Amino acid sequence: MTLCNGMSGEPELNPAVIPALCGAAGEATPPVAVGERIAAFLDGTTHGEDLLHELYDHVLDEPVPPRMLALLDR
Repeated sequence: MTLCNGMSGEPELNPAVIPALCGAAGEATPPVAVGERIAAFLDGTTHGEDLLHELYDHVLDEPVPPRMLALLDR
């Protein structure tokens, strides 16, 4: 999974990561903009875990480069 569209540089949001807002079950809620989620984290109103997972979880699937492995083996 790539985080940004190569042409526009806009992040691709994963709706499954966005927390559900209070409301009736099945009620459609608009996605929260990334800028608003970052601002909420910086304001201290959220812990930002959903945002951090969305931004960085793709890195967990990447292999460790051989040169770094060799460095860690020393």
